[in-house]
Parts: sequence; C-alpha cells; structure tokens
Amino acid sequence: WTGQVLAEFPLDLPARQLRTAAVWITLDARTVNRSEVGEADLSGALHAAEHAAIGLLPLFATCDRWDIGGLSTALHPDTAAATIVVYDGHPGGAGFAERGYDAVREWLTATRTTIASCVCEAGCPSCVQSPKCGTGNAPLDKLAAVTILDAVLDAFAATG
Repeated sequence: WTGQVLAEFPLDLPARQLRTAAVWITLDARTVNRSEVGEADLSGALHAAEHAAIGLLPLFATCDRWDIGGLSTALHPDTAAATIVVYDGHPGGAGFAERGYDAVREWLTATRTTIASCVCEAGCPSCVQSPKCGTGNAPLDKLAAVTILDAVLDAFAATG
C-alpha cells in the first residue's frame, strides 16, 4: 500500500451530536504565557496533550481509549480560552470523564510523565499519536505538550 491519495471530494453530511459527559481543562492566558509555548506551537501542544491524556485515562477510569474521545483548541468558543476536552463516547456518558475529573492531577501527571519519558524524538503511537485522530495526527508538538502540562500542573499546585 502506497498511501497515495487518488482523489478528494467534499461531502455534505448532516451534523452529528452526542450528548454525553466530558472533562475539560482550560488554560487561562496567564497559564499559557507562563508555559512560554508560542502561539504557533499551542495547537500542536494541546493536541498532543489531548491524545496522551486519552491514552492514559484508562489507567484511572477502567475504560478503553476507544470508549472516549477528545478535542483541543487554542481558543474554544465556550471557554474563550485554550481548552482540552475529553468526553465519554457513549450517549449520556458512562462515567469515564467523571473519573478523570476525580483523578485529574494524577491523570495529567501520568500523562506528562509518559510523554516526557518516551524516547522518540517528535511523537509516536506510544506517547502522543492516536490511531483514531480525525486530523491525521497533525499538528502535534511533543515537547510543547510537556511544557503545557507542566504549566497546568503548576497551576493546580498553586491553587491547592
């Protein structure tokens, strides 16, 4: 298989809605600024952190990565901030996001540790790549993800 794209066609599909439960992490401007992750790298940092968090949530929520989904954006319309969302992939929720919320510090610490300890150079399936990414695992910034997670964990520590 060569991976060659033969053609691309726009599709006019109806929007899909999933009413479920989610945990989201918002990064206010101060946290983003303290991280020193530049604007050009922020989306890749959030996306990589999101993927790794989804991969690690099963350690805390007794689920499979295919039971949950996520999204990340440098400016979410509902939070007006950089945001990472991890949601239950089941209508009405299944409790996975809630368990992630309950263990958020441990979960994100494990996420940060996993990314930082991976020996790959720029990200791989063991740390920040996802087999179900809708954007083909782009953009991803492994090093900036560690930096962003450090800033989030520092903010948690400062708030008690």
